[in-house]
Amino acid sequence: MFSVLWKASLQFLLWTHYFSSWVTTAPATCFSTSSTLVALVSCFDTYTVPEGFYNATTYADAQPIGTQRADLKDLVQGLLSVDGGNCGTATIPSSLATIYAVASFQGYCVLYETTSVGGTYSKGWGFMVVPSFKSQIARHLHFSAPHPKFDTGTVQQAAYIFSTTGSNSLLVPGRHRNAYIYPSDCIPSYSITDPAHNIVSFI
Repeated sequence: MFSVLWKASLQFLLWTHYFSSWVTTAPATCFSTSSTLVALVSCFDTYTVPEGFYNATTYADAQPIGTQRADLKDLVQGLLSVDGGNCGTATIPSSLATIYAVASFQGYCVLYETTSVGGTYSKGWGFMVVPSFKSQIARHLHFSAPHPKFDTGTVQQAAYIFSTTGSNSLLVPGRHRNAYIYPSDCIPSYSITDPAHNIVSFI
């Protein structure tokens, strides 16, 4: 009897540990654990889809469907138009409502992917940051870091330069450039998940 109870308790503890780990790996937790914008993007970067993650089926499952690509383009345009500190004016289209959210963070509006599985983005479509007041913009510059997890530190560097120069936006993909090692149609010597060398990456 003791042995049965002990095994059941152990299974419950293991399940509880697994479940609590799963719960705390939501990207939204980055907002409460980050003290600076650089820390926030560093936290988001931990969810980047890693190298060699996809096969043909999982890559297809992670690609946009229906109006999602066009809707994200509209959402980005809306985010670039934010002013007055009201990040809520960048409304999430229904096709993206279960994938993305916009949150306010230290004078910025952050468009981020909300879903993850096992600490990895479910889609890996990337995130974007803009100032929440037009008056914060001193230079009409847009920064990106297209190779997270490959060009080490570039996500943090881009965020730092963006925030210290009063620029328009920061855009970061959510996938390693070799997340799916399959040739890009544009330049076959690069992978299809390398956003600098194809036209099918979402961000």
